[in-house]
Amino acid sequence: MINFVYKGIRIEVTADNQQVDYKDAGNRQRTRFQKDVRVLVHFWDFVIWNNLQELAFVKSCLQYFLQGYWKRTSKEGSKIDLAKELHHDDATLGRLSLYFVARQKNKKHFLQICLQRSGKTLNELYIDGQETLMLDITLAKAINLLTPATHQNASIFGY
Repeated sequence: MINFVYKGIRIEVTADNQQVDYKDAGNRQRTRFQKDVRVLVHFWDFVIWNNLQELAFVKSCLQYFLQGYWKRTSKEGSKIDLAKELHHDDATLGRLSLYFVARQKNKKHFLQICLQRSGKTLNELYIDGQETLMLDITLAKAINLLTPATHQNASIFGY
């Protein structure tokens, strides 16, 4: 469905249709199709898989940078105050940390995206406002395609 690749960042969304057979209230056999959507966002070796909280965190970092970027690009000496990190602990790879930091050089603002493993930088990327906007739009499309999970035979009331 979506396959976005840009400078080491990859956003992919795939969907499979599953046939679900069930009986309705009149005990008649029915069939419906359930879409199983998978959203994977790769920042090099750092993978976010169907986790709305982490996807929202990344999207909010991008939005915060963009809002500061549009408000402050014409002002000299202005600074965007953004330094956020996301962590994954992996048994084989160790602790992976993904950083989003606003940087300024020669009166231009950039978003630094940096991947570290156990404190050592593996990959980093500096993107400008237009590239951040591209990434934000694609991430928003991927988040919008997430579907709630359906749990059969699960009672939310406990009886």
